[in-house]
Amino acid sequence: MSKDSSIKPAEARAIVEAVLLTATDPISTSRLVALLEEYNGRDIRDFVDELNKEYFQGGRSFSIIEIGGGFQIATREDFGPWLRKFHNNPNQVRLSQAALESLAIVAFKQPITRIEIDAIRGVNSGGVMQTLMELKMVRIVGRSEGVGKPMLFGTTRDFLLHFGLKSLVDLPKVKELDELLASGEDKLELRRHLADGLADLEVKVGTPDQEDVDQESSTNLGGFSIEEPLSENSSLPVENIDGEADSMFKEASDEDS
Repeated sequence: MSKDSSIKPAEARAIVEAVLLTATDPISTSRLVALLEEYNGRDIRDFVDELNKEYFQGGRSFSIIEIGGGFQIATREDFGPWLRKFHNNPNQVRLSQAALESLAIVAFKQPITRIEIDAIRGVNSGGVMQTLMELKMVRIVGRSEGVGKPMLFGTTRDFLLHFGLKSLVDLPKVKELDELLASGEDKLELRRHLADGLADLEVKVGTPDQEDVDQESSTNLGGFSIEEPLSENSSLPVENIDGEADSMFKEASDEDS
């Protein structure tokens, strides 16, 4: 920190707080450093720690958390039940078991193709993957060098925010994942194992118990068909979303850049 700073530490800390109070998305350390040029990343983290100490000592209902690659002011977990009861937002959704399974596979094995996801789950995942793209939980991150150059999928920043993660490093460790994948046995156990890893996070961040997002629900997310078991023909239309994907691929390549 420069000794000749024109902005005193107390004022700089207040500026950080004001920015976070008015921001709708997490704000990265680099953006705050760019705003407060006389202070570095360590200073910013010190300001956040000091503010959180003040909030805790004052018994405030919120704190500054690190999520999705940045800082954000959020209410404390113990106020979750009261907030859900008050807001009762019918538009909030909870991911279904099928969505959690597919999303977990993408999260833990990304980048990954649709064929690989189908192979792990043992069912056609076209509909649920399209739904996850609609929800902006997954995105196209490139194309494989394999035959036909199938699309590669990865998670998004919205995925991190939904599950309260700072980065992918904070994903829960799924025990025996490699062993289960290598054995090729008991796909149901693997699917449940992966889904449970994310479901625990979803509960922790207080996702409301609203209607599950699933192809079988009445929620209209594009009219995708119900999942079907894999067959000889099921691998042919793996890239059914290619029609829309080419344009989405260009957009996705710029996302979070």
